[in-house]
Amino acid sequence: MIDVAWSPLRWIGRQLLTNDLIFDFGSRLYAWMTGNPVWHANAAHLLDQLPPDRPEWLVLDLGAGPGNSALAMGAHCPTAHFIAFDLAQQMLELAQQNRLRAGVPPQCLAPVRGNALHLPLPTAAIDIVTGHSFLYLLPDYPGVLAEAFRVLRPGGYVAFLEPRAGAVDWSWLWQQRSTGLHISLTLWRFYSWLHRRFSAPMLATALTEAGFQNITTEVTLGGFGIFGRGRKV
Repeated sequence: MIDVAWSPLRWIGRQLLTNDLIFDFGSRLYAWMTGNPVWHANAAHLLDQLPPDRPEWLVLDLGAGPGNSALAMGAHCPTAHFIAFDLAQQMLELAQQNRLRAGVPPQCLAPVRGNALHLPLPTAAIDIVTGHSFLYLLPDYPGVLAEAFRVLRPGGYVAFLEPRAGAVDWSWLWQQRSTGLHISLTLWRFYSWLHRRFSAPMLATALTEAGFQNITTEVTLGGFGIFGRGRKV
């Protein structure tokens, strides 16, 4: 009964959050909310479990927004080169500003605008594809995963952090001394209610159906988030 009663709110919220304009107008607020140390550290973990067999990696960060996730990963892996990919122009302009502010050379972080369903990249051109709270907003996330699989070279890796289905530890959140984190995760919980949340089996199945192997999942952020990782064999 609750789902039926709230379905109009869900529909309205979904329309707003799939409108490109909201990501342009809300870019600075989003940058502030995701510009906290806990969020940055969590983004850096997208590159965990990578073998040290190459000194340099070419990373495609999908839904990169203001570049916070790419910059955090870059601090964790300084030899990596990032393509910060997003649909919203304002987000990419902020990513450029944040790159300059962080003193990162342009060759290490290149903002690119486009649709993740039609990546402007050759097949087998990328070493790693990442996304931080990105898939849950997309009506056709399986199509995006298929594109990620296409542009990855054999042996390449994919890593996503998405909102998790199930109970969360609110006490953990209040213990974190970050107003930005409090606001961002509370809103993330609401936004993911409007769109979707991923259980471990759901995320693993999505990656498997896209063709990835060696799938792993990991709960993070007090149960608010879940990592999904895989490899193109």
